[in-house]
Amino acid sequence: MIHPEEIRRRAESLYREFVMAWLAGDGDSFFPREVRCRKKPASNDLAETSRAVRVLRAGSKEATGFGYSVQWRVVRSRTFGRNEFPERVLFLSADDLLRFVARSDEFAMLVAAATKVRSRVPVLDQWMRANPESLLAVAAEVDGLLDVVVWLTQHPRPEIFARELPLAVDTKFIERHEVILRKWLDIALPPHTIRSDEEHFHRRFGLRYAEPRLMLKLLDVKLRAAAGFPCDELSLPLRILEQLTCPVSMVFIVENKVNLLTLPPIEGAIALGGLGNGVSLLRYVGWLQSVPITYWGDIDVEGLTILSMLRACFPHTQSFLMDQATIDRYQRLLVPGTGRMLDVPTYLNAAERELFLACHDQNLRLEQERIPQADVVAELSRGCQVRSTSMNAQSSVRDRPIVRSNWTIET
Repeated sequence: MIHPEEIRRRAESLYREFVMAWLAGDGDSFFPREVRCRKKPASNDLAETSRAVRVLRAGSKEATGFGYSVQWRVVRSRTFGRNEFPERVLFLSADDLLRFVARSDEFAMLVAAATKVRSRVPVLDQWMRANPESLLAVAAEVDGLLDVVVWLTQHPRPEIFARELPLAVDTKFIERHEVILRKWLDIALPPHTIRSDEEHFHRRFGLRYAEPRLMLKLLDVKLRAAAGFPCDELSLPLRILEQLTCPVSMVFIVENKVNLLTLPPIEGAIALGGLGNGVSLLRYVGWLQSVPITYWGDIDVEGLTILSMLRACFPHTQSFLMDQATIDRYQRLLVPGTGRMLDVPTYLNAAERELFLACHDQNLRLEQERIPQADVVAELSRGCQVRSTSMNAQSSVRDRPIVRSNWTIET
């Protein structure tokens, strides 16, 4: 015979079913709801069976005023004589079920939150039906969440910081609730206002944020004048680099800051650095697709992995001083690597894959800053047409050669 504790366990499942039914609009027709259970005595022991009947009756609505109801039937038998046994166990109303499982307050919160969502952003109704637990988890914050969704629906991609939204939420509210807000905004906003290829919350929905800053060096004084910059070395947020309009004809991406700053003048060229594994952020700089790109980093598993990441965004990327010949030439400068176990990157060519495996298996590293500056300039000259000229008054170094780039995008 069923025990009240078993009824309680089954009532928990019944509660979840009721929540789903209520969200679907079928709450009123959900009750009465029977609890299917074993009703026959577990043994032929009269005393034990009588005790089980008493416990079942004592835990029922008949005794407590709420909870499960029992429909009894009279049974006559040789073993038990004339006695009442349960015919059906059922919950007659939502109140009976909610009080029995101690969920009355919780369900009231859910109802209040769902009512607000349906009133203000009805397009989220289907999401609520599928995610009642998630809705309940944010029920206390639902007003602020809906304020954010409604405002961004009316002002898509505002290009302001989240804390600048004219809403009565604290400055870290959006940050705390990015997970749920992303789900709601993906549903509520027009598709053309969402950058669907972007996982970063702020970039996805057109909000400003504390962007990573990129070190920029203008390798041609004419570019400095064209860009209107006050100096040839500066740090830029990503969105400003994306808007750069000066006539750049070549881009160097260099890991080490000093190596970046000591590159020689190169006509039409700029150099970017300070990126590390963040090189993939450059995919937002659309004009990089149409200019030659050269990457120079350490020769080790990390440096070659970064090269592959960059090439995933810009397949035309070439490398500089990152080959077996460079390793062979500077054997005396090799140091141990980090020992990291990384998979072979996807976007390396055959020679670069061989170099990666050698660095991986032998734990090798050639740090780019160890290569003598004179050799760096000489290698750049071999890849470019060199002509000597005088730098104009804007240059900080006079009579230094300008290297005219003749490197082109490989196709």
